[in-house]
Amino acid sequence: MIGEVLGNRYELVEKIGEGGMAIVYKARDNKLSRLVAVKVLKKEFANNKDISDKFKKEATAVANFSDANIVNVLDVGHEEEGNIDYFVMEYVNGKTLKELIVGSGKLNYTTAISIAIQIAKALECAHKNNIIHRDVKPQNILVTESGLIKVTDFGIAKSSTSATITNTTTIMGSAHYLSPEQAAGDKVTEKTDIYSLGVVLYEMLTHHLPFEGETAVSIALQHMRGEVPRPTKFNPAITPMLEECVLTALQKDPDKRYNSVSDFISELKMAQGFTTSIYKPAQPEFAAMTKPIAQKTEKIARTETEGKLSHLITNFPQKYIWIAMVLLFISCFLWAFFSFGNFWSTSNVTVPMLVGEPVEVAQKTLKEMNLKFSIDEIASDDIPAGQVISQTPVGGASVKEQRIIHLTVSKGGAVILVPDLKGLTLDQAKERLGKLDLALGAVENGSDQSQPAEIIISQSPQSFSKVAKGTLVNIVINLRQPVNVPNLVGMTLADAKNALDSVHLTLGTISSSDGITADDSAVVLAQNPTGGVSTNESSVNLTIGKKEKTQKKTGSVNITIPKNGNSRHVVIYIIDDNGKSVSYDQQVKPGSTVNQSVSGIGNVKVQVLIDGNIVQDREL
Repeated sequence: MIGEVLGNRYELVEKIGEGGMAIVYKARDNKLSRLVAVKVLKKEFANNKDISDKFKKEATAVANFSDANIVNVLDVGHEEEGNIDYFVMEYVNGKTLKELIVGSGKLNYTTAISIAIQIAKALECAHKNNIIHRDVKPQNILVTESGLIKVTDFGIAKSSTSATITNTTTIMGSAHYLSPEQAAGDKVTEKTDIYSLGVVLYEMLTHHLPFEGETAVSIALQHMRGEVPRPTKFNPAITPMLEECVLTALQKDPDKRYNSVSDFISELKMAQGFTTSIYKPAQPEFAAMTKPIAQKTEKIARTETEGKLSHLITNFPQKYIWIAMVLLFISCFLWAFFSFGNFWSTSNVTVPMLVGEPVEVAQKTLKEMNLKFSIDEIASDDIPAGQVISQTPVGGASVKEQRIIHLTVSKGGAVILVPDLKGLTLDQAKERLGKLDLALGAVENGSDQSQPAEIIISQSPQSFSKVAKGTLVNIVINLRQPVNVPNLVGMTLADAKNALDSVHLTLGTISSSDGITADDSAVVLAQNPTGGVSTNESSVNLTIGKKEKTQKKTGSVNITIPKNGNSRHVVIYIIDDNGKSVSYDQQVKPGSTVNQSVSGIGNVKVQVLIDGNIVQDREL
């Protein structure tokens, strides 16, 4: 399909991906001169009405909501010729999360949690709009060059029946992230996406998948019956709280998973508060201490004090050393246990309502109630900086003392409304964007004969979109195609205006030769540019005078170019009381006929040249 144009607009340039149901192409939007991604339903499914309808229905549904972490659907279409269903998405310049994991190995916990939260936010938006992804996997998650996560392929034409569990590369890739209920052919819910996201997080933290197998069926059976290896088996640095987040998401019973993606996000943010695990792999020095201690030590030069200490350790009974080590371990364990909160406490407290409070007041209140807190700042144009926007758990909930209460706090108006740049020049746009802490992005050329040259005719993001500071705004500048200027001399001003309108030119300055008023009855004596020339200008300047001072003569020129030979350069000049002007100037193909109306004022002479040779020179 490379080279085909869909919807008279989207030119397929390159194949960039393929799934079980569709193929993704990089394409050029010829209307807006930008790159897009076009997803085309495979031909073998084109006649399957159920799949085709689901494809269009869910694409349309995704197009109706927007989220920073979702690849936006821009257009949905159907090509009658070839029976092609397709939809158009924004083109994301980056790599898949799978490529990132393969290239980097296990990701550090901060990166993994950040990516998981962004994926979860995309799923949260989808779930609020009654869309279930059904196929959350690293291959469907894009990572931009700036680190922004974009989730794509929201359940488009997915079918999780047993018939799809075949030994293909596509299905094998999906089988590793398949929920137990999908494998069993049971009802798919929002918790299905939570399980798959748990697998993705597991893979990011460990560089392993929970289950492996030679076939998709064997992997699916493990999801249904197998025990998930603890993530710390592959990465001991994972904190206990983060490990519990992963294992909760991977519960085989959907009722034992998080109730919603929002709850998963809250727990992940809490896990961010415990950034360092106290459970570290043994160091070589510690490992050496667990080996049998030699009865004699090598004699080396040391101070008297060092010698006595060495002698004491060497001859100290082995059992006491082991007792000391056990006590040390217990002490470390108790310190770690209590560092995560007073879990021995049986005291319950009621979480206060903090939404709307200044963050300083919220912090003080929580400390007084023996509760901890974490803070996540987000931009808001509506809520003052420093004010609590939301909290988890909500006010009124009963929790144990030392529980972490997550607060979302406004950091003020970092969100900016994109200005309307259409109709501005490039310099004007730069100035407008600079004042709003936005930046000029890509500048592309377009063509709209109805608009003046060198002005902006479209932009992305669209005007009045909410964006962050520093966002790049891409624009399209109008480069008008050359237009043949009509010969207006001898016309009334009213007729001249109509003639200009017909070729998308505007009336420029009007000068009067004798002080006549510029009304519709005034007659055009001269024009700039002259009639018959091609111009990129958008306006024509006129000189007018009294009608009685001018005698307009009209006529026509008919020239036929011989069929044999090459194209000929035809020029028609009008020589009248106002001087010499060009009425026609074109390359004419063999066998073509030129029929050109001509006019002039006073004594009018017509001169026709073909390839520079005069073939007509006559009075009109």
